[in-house]
Amino acid sequence: MLDALQGEFGVPGVVEFVPGRNGMPTVRLRHPSGAGAEAYLHGAHVTSWTTPAGEELLFVSRQSHFAAGRPIRGGIPVIFPQFGPGALPQHGFARISEWHVRRAGQTDAGVSVTLGLAQTPETLALWPYHFDLELQILLRENALALTARVVNHDPRPFDFAQVLHTYFRVADIEQAAVLGLQGTTYIDSLRDDARETETRAEIRFAGEVDRIYLNVPDCLRLRDEGNGRTLTLQKQGMPDVTLWNPWVDKAQRMADFGDDEYREMICVETGVAMATPLSLAPGQQWQGETIFQVENAPA
Repeated sequence: MLDALQGEFGVPGVVEFVPGRNGMPTVRLRHPSGAGAEAYLHGAHVTSWTTPAGEELLFVSRQSHFAAGRPIRGGIPVIFPQFGPGALPQHGFARISEWHVRRAGQTDAGVSVTLGLAQTPETLALWPYHFDLELQILLRENALALTARVVNHDPRPFDFAQVLHTYFRVADIEQAAVLGLQGTTYIDSLRDDARETETRAEIRFAGEVDRIYLNVPDCLRLRDEGNGRTLTLQKQGMPDVTLWNPWVDKAQRMADFGDDEYREMICVETGVAMATPLSLAPGQQWQGETIFQVENAPA
């Protein structure tokens, strides 16, 4: 399989299809600047994004499963068509499905691969709609752009959520801050989904956090003071942002997450959450994009 993918889509030294953990098919992107990215076909799951200097910007748990039918803990899980719990498996089925390569290569815009997922007998048994879901992963010198597209190929309308559940690596969660959410409404899942207005210009972390911010500005910043860098998140078509960190007690209850790893990560997730699902009529499509950019980094 990997040889066939490399023959059809690979570009030596730029786009390469290789075995990942437990032999799972993986695509590695290398930008001429030296920046890199890695994604598993399992879940179209980005598990690595590195700067030209080799700094890793994403967090993946050392306890994570890399196995068919199980989600990878960390990186950028693709959530579809359900966010959180509900009638489907937690966060839907896209993150545990096997995706297919549609395009790959290098242009002036950067190095990219496009992965796709459509209905199968297994998905139809869970969610009885015909759909097409596509994710383009575009690597630039100091940026990673993810563009998701959903098309309704069913004769009926359907509602869906789509979220990029991004786990960022930080030096110390207590030295990290998220900026750009002041004045927005959030749903606090730790307080029975209470709705509040965010009053802080700078959100810092000293305990478990699980909040969905609704209709937020399209530009946010994540300041990682311990690593001396700031990341910007520029989004389009993705109105909601979720902040999540399990902290001590929940981390200890999670079998695929190290007890102390909560200190090394923060999830800043862009997309369309279940609080405000989108509805697509037959033949309609939706597209959303998030560009992650290193604003400044250690020399």
